[in-house]
Amino acid sequence: MIVVTKDVADYNFSSGLHEIAFTTNQPYAKFSLLCGTTSILSEKYTPAGDGSIEILEIDRLIEPYLRSTLIESFSYTIDDGDKIIKRSFKVQYAAAECFYPAADFNEMYFLSTLLGDRLTSPGYQEALHLILVKATDAFADCSYWDGSVVKSKRFPLGSLSTLNNIITLDVSPDQFKDETIGKLLRYTVVVGKREQTYILTETKDAAPILLFTNSFGCQEFLYCVGTVNLEPEFTRSTAYEKGLLRNYDIVENRVFKANTGPLSPGMASWAEDLFRSKEIYLVVGGLPGKEITITQSTSKRNNDLDDLPSFTFEYRYAQRNHNILEIPRAGRVFDFTYDNTFE
Repeated sequence: MIVVTKDVADYNFSSGLHEIAFTTNQPYAKFSLLCGTTSILSEKYTPAGDGSIEILEIDRLIEPYLRSTLIESFSYTIDDGDKIIKRSFKVQYAAAECFYPAADFNEMYFLSTLLGDRLTSPGYQEALHLILVKATDAFADCSYWDGSVVKSKRFPLGSLSTLNNIITLDVSPDQFKDETIGKLLRYTVVVGKREQTYILTETKDAAPILLFTNSFGCQEFLYCVGTVNLEPEFTRSTAYEKGLLRNYDIVENRVFKANTGPLSPGMASWAEDLFRSKEIYLVVGGLPGKEITITQSTSKRNNDLDDLPSFTFEYRYAQRNHNILEIPRAGRVFDFTYDNTFE
């Protein structure tokens, strides 16, 4: 006889699947785990003295199957020769452990670790990701300054009807401009119970602009407005050839040292998701460019009321060849590491 003592929910975050536990009065039990029809695990287990069997680190077993689709159907079977138990469930990729059940989180929040206001600027790209279980209208409540008073306007973003899959909304600030009303100050995107507020700041020359995969497998933009330095490293292998010392192999590593610029407390916690990301791209001309790898990062901060943390990090091109011709942007003389204050 099989008794499941630690089970999974019908809908789960992958980060919450730590174990499946059961007891049996038989000398062994076979546990099988499948993603769709693909077998992940199929083993016979001998129970402990009290008849218990624990299958641990389920999250690590199933995460590779969620990387591309982010949401998948799984099932397990327990067979001890006397009884068979079958169970089907769905899993959504999440690297971050969450206090709320997955279904409740999806109903209340966007798929991001950012839980506070976000600073943005004209010309920046912004995106929100979410999952719906019923059709919902989306809109943005915008505030403007006309020189004397703050005025408001609501922008409809359409009715969202794609269910049980990840939806991406373009919420870049330029689409909410309305010079007939005034200067855009802030806007709040609302979808059901979910809200995300963006506060407009003066546009700064951002370098680098990064597109990274967050803890929910969705891509977000980060605009770094601090100082960025380029420190190339060259490793030379030399030997004498016909009496002359020559470099027969030169390995180049272009090491960039960047700074996020000042961050609000909410954005500071969110920016750490960049350092957890395994997939990061440089954004060039509004499009993803070269993939990079962050090799070092510093994200210190404190709880002082006036603290505005800024994080530093080092990154390199992910590809082996670092001899890359960087075509300058129109109107720029130097590459993006140059201080253009007086340009």
